[in-house]
Amino acid sequence: MVVIKEIEPGSLGERAGFLPGDQIHAINGQPVGDLIDFQVHSAEELLIFEVKRGGEDYEVEVERASGEEMGLGFGDLRLRSCNNKCVFCFIHQMPRGMRRSLYFEDDDYRLSFLHGSYVTLTNTQDKDLDRIIAQGLSPQYISVHATDPQLRQVMLGRKKPTADIMERLQRLADKGIEMHTQVVVCPGYNDGVHLERTVSDLSRLYPAVRSVALVPVGLTRFREELPALNQVTPELATEYVRQAEEWGDRYRQDLGERLVYAADELFLLTGQLPPSRSYYDAFPQIENGIGMVRSFLDRWEDGRGRLPDRLEHPLRLALVTGQLASFFMAPIVAQLNQIEGLAVELLAVTNHTFGHGITVSGLLSGRDILDRLAKGAWDLVLLPPNCINGEGLTLDDFTLADLQQQAGVPITVGQYDLPATLNDLFAGQPLAVQGSGRQLSELGYFVGRAL
Repeated sequence: MVVIKEIEPGSLGERAGFLPGDQIHAINGQPVGDLIDFQVHSAEELLIFEVKRGGEDYEVEVERASGEEMGLGFGDLRLRSCNNKCVFCFIHQMPRGMRRSLYFEDDDYRLSFLHGSYVTLTNTQDKDLDRIIAQGLSPQYISVHATDPQLRQVMLGRKKPTADIMERLQRLADKGIEMHTQVVVCPGYNDGVHLERTVSDLSRLYPAVRSVALVPVGLTRFREELPALNQVTPELATEYVRQAEEWGDRYRQDLGERLVYAADELFLLTGQLPPSRSYYDAFPQIENGIGMVRSFLDRWEDGRGRLPDRLEHPLRLALVTGQLASFFMAPIVAQLNQIEGLAVELLAVTNHTFGHGITVSGLLSGRDILDRLAKGAWDLVLLPPNCINGEGLTLDDFTLADLQQQAGVPITVGQYDLPATLNDLFAGQPLAVQGSGRQLSELGYFVGRAL
């Protein structure tokens, strides 16, 4: 059953008489065990809900127009935790004092369907696969890392063999489930001939396997008593990009889509900008850092002509970013400084919290941002959207109010559309206090066991 937590005013759910605390046990005779069951079984136009309220059972009959939302919010979905101990697990490398939810190890196919989180399918049972197929829970986002069974077992840190990943992917593919896969590339482990095999194996499942993302391993300074891993150097990144482009060109010719995509971070590590929009086809993995920079740059080019030539009131603006993004942000800042009355300073933050090898803006902590803001003289500071989550918190639980108080300067959160953000600021729109940062598992890093 699912428990109603909130009801949107004026919604169909409110008109039907639902109340917070109501337990929905079945819809049209079909048991409801979680949010996905609710979504699947409430798609009909005539719905009969079996509800328990205050110890009493009710039936609620609802006529629903096509596409009309019920407007019901439910309690948190109890997630399955990961049963792996990956050699590259990011949680094993995390310092203490981060946001509590970041230490949770999720590996749940339902979260994959609902929010695009990556799962390994190691703790997905046969009945779960049957449910994915029966309810059409597509697409699924799968962490593969290697298709060779023995190598994958080593990478997942499992002492005993687990289900063959190719057998599971084939089973889902045969039933029309679309899948997007990722490989966290660890030098000396799953690159070279192993990576070539993995990509080749996955390509044979196209179009069910619709994309393969190559993501560089992220290594922090907290790796005591963990397996020895090497950082992805610019030289290695160049080789990975070359391989991805070679495979992609071949698959585009054979399949009509590139299939294999290198992460933005790999391109930036080589000192070059990500390629044009055509490289990314339909941007199947943009939330995994595949094409996000290209989308940002294209939005800048499309929108910068709508920025004013001069400001009525002078503004000193600081743009915060990670070290990696400073490469493509510097030319943008130079163009912004041509606007009369606008003075923009680019603040590339060094990641002391996780270590200097972590250079993406999505992993900036509040205390590192504060260190960079010390002794600055700006009218406003603009943070990237992925370093603040939807609750307005940094990774280490600073609120925007905390940051503002300690930095002594107003702070706001930008959008991925920088010209739109700036025009809102120039027009005096209210400052944003929430971002789009998500858990580490959704930033292209695999999340394993909590400390």
